[in-house]
Amino acid sequence: MPAHSHPEKNLALNRPRQPSLQAMSPFSVFERSSPELLNWLKSTGVRRTITASTQLIREGEQPQRLLLLMEGSLRATITGPQQRQEQLATLPPGSLVGEMSWLEQRPAVACITAAVDSSVLEISVTELETLQTHDLHLASELHRLIAQKLAAQIQEQNAWIHRHPNDHDSIEPLRKVLVLFAHLQEQDVYQLARLGELQSIQPGTLLLQQGEPVQALYLILSGNADILFTLSEVTQVVGSTRRGELLGEMSLLLEEQDGASAGVHCPDGMALLTINRTRLLAELESDLSLSCRFYRGLACMLSQRSRDQLQRHRGGTNSQQSELIETIDLDQLTGISRAARHFDWLCNHFQTKEATEP
Repeated sequence: MPAHSHPEKNLALNRPRQPSLQAMSPFSVFERSSPELLNWLKSTGVRRTITASTQLIREGEQPQRLLLLMEGSLRATITGPQQRQEQLATLPPGSLVGEMSWLEQRPAVACITAAVDSSVLEISVTELETLQTHDLHLASELHRLIAQKLAAQIQEQNAWIHRHPNDHDSIEPLRKVLVLFAHLQEQDVYQLARLGELQSIQPGTLLLQQGEPVQALYLILSGNADILFTLSEVTQVVGSTRRGELLGEMSLLLEEQDGASAGVHCPDGMALLTINRTRLLAELESDLSLSCRFYRGLACMLSQRSRDQLQRHRGGTNSQQSELIETIDLDQLTGISRAARHFDWLCNHFQTKEATEP
């Protein structure tokens, strides 16, 4: 296949383009869930009334439940340098919290406190895991909903980082690798390979332009890229991405979004598996098992991306300290091994042009 160089899209940081992105309204489970999923959440969850200033989730501890705010308001804060608390957001009814700890099996990166007298639904981790074995349709919708929530969250974080470009830790996180593949099975990897095409990206290419339509999902087989965010006609690097991660997933998840949420610049070139959006969505709709695993893996990937951004740019001191003594259990080791095996097969498949299943 010819190189996917897009010479007309070569990077021009001196002439940043203002995107045609609209401000997003607060993410609400009430507005985005189907009646069936809402009924399951309400029938499964335990409703609690909490008073103002009650701490629901403590940074550095791993909650065993998902929380859905029914009434009132929650406050999300993170621990910065010198143990100072910085407010991340004020959350309205319909907000979901605790999903990052559940997905990653890691300590909470922020504190969640009731800003006023409020009411929440508590859904236990046991119920969440049981759903995947009893109702693939609802499980797939739930994972997609969480992925959408995290995509919207990352958009807000990109804007914050753009305003504070020098307020970050120069140490690159090490855990952001092959997250999606830990949740896929062998037949899933084969399906993605069948749907995709190999494309080579030349050094210096601007793969995605913020605000322009995104027609495909891109899986990075080799190389890395910078994530560029333009606001008020100023472009800043707000993150990076590398092999094993996806590009274009934000547009896939947030249908109301007008084009790419950020630009993607490839300084050294990349090899990509390019999957047409229409074909992928049709495959996910027809195969609920694949859909459930794919959206869960996508949600986990976005969760780690959000966590990495928060810890690099805004602190999360308590959560980072708690992970210094964290041990990796057998399930996590198994997932890491499976992810590496699946990703290696995919890379070898396109290198050797073999068409056999993994």
